[in-house]
Amino acid sequence: MKIKTIGRGGECDIVLDHVSVSRNHASIHVTEEGYLAVHDNNSGNGTFLHRNGRWIRIRKVGLGTADRIRFGEKEVPLDRLIEAFGNKIRVRLRDGWSVRGKPLVFDQSFAGLPRQKAVLKNPRRDPITGKIEEKR
Repeated sequence: MKIKTIGRGGECDIVLDHVSVSRNHASIHVTEEGYLAVHDNNSGNGTFLHRNGRWIRIRKVGLGTADRIRFGEKEVPLDRLIEAFGNKIRVRLRDGWSVRGKPLVFDQSFAGLPRQKAVLKNPRRDPITGKIEEKR
């Protein structure tokens, strides 16, 4: 598993020249499944993920196609993080995230299956008994 570093220091793989970015701010790596993950290295100004319409401070997270990432006050495009690994490693982003009231979509291509979108739906319950009804 190859790890890339992000920070203000010249020894980092991705150098971000911004005062809010720590010398060794965060690291990125590819999980065993091939997905891109970010880990904050106890930075002073934090690492933030924009998901479901809001910024949240993270310690460690796997990234999805609709996500945005910020190191301190410096936002970095996901393409730049992926490019840090070059062409030797296949890097992917998770497809979709659960948002209240919207379907959850999974990327199944890692299992050797053709890329499909599986949608989870809420089961229907009988209003009197509370039991889940079978599909007809």
